[in-house]
Amino acid sequence: MENTTRMWVFPKLDTRQFVVLALLMALHMVLSRLTVGTNVLQVSFAFVTMSLIAKWYGPLWAMLIAAVLDIVGVTIINPGAFFIGFTLTAVVSALIYSVAYFKHDFNSWVRVMVAVGLVSLVTNIGLNSIWLVLMYHTAHDWSSFLMFITPRVIKNVIMFPIQVGISYFLLNSPIVKHTTKQIFS
Repeated sequence: MENTTRMWVFPKLDTRQFVVLALLMALHMVLSRLTVGTNVLQVSFAFVTMSLIAKWYGPLWAMLIAAVLDIVGVTIINPGAFFIGFTLTAVVSALIYSVAYFKHDFNSWVRVMVAVGLVSLVTNIGLNSIWLVLMYHTAHDWSSFLMFITPRVIKNVIMFPIQVGISYFLLNSPIVKHTTKQIFS
């Protein structure tokens, strides 16, 4: 019970932890801009930094940082039409990653597959498709939703094994374990 309760508080950060968080945020902004695709369908590797933030800082920090990064990204880094739905998507993704990875020294294949699968299904396919229909289509009907969801399903099916593999090896790498011991213990 104590471990679950500690998950839902903002842990105080020392200087090293704060600097690492700032570096991860900067790296996230860079990786989220290095995308392939269109405005409607993009492939990015920003999940790597959000996975590390979720593993090291927990759900509250990860959700706060996801919201801040989304808002900064859409208003300052890449000015465009701000839509709160995409911020909600980023927050939900951070929550899923945090619940799966926070306070776990070893992340099994199953844990990583469930986390990546939930993020893919709930946020990337589900929520983002809903937001795109609301933003770009005047007729909010089933055929409009299918038009947006079909390419997203294909993209996420292709990206699923790639994201699982990268996440598994990153989260269980000796460098991440060493960093966890040095900075977060």
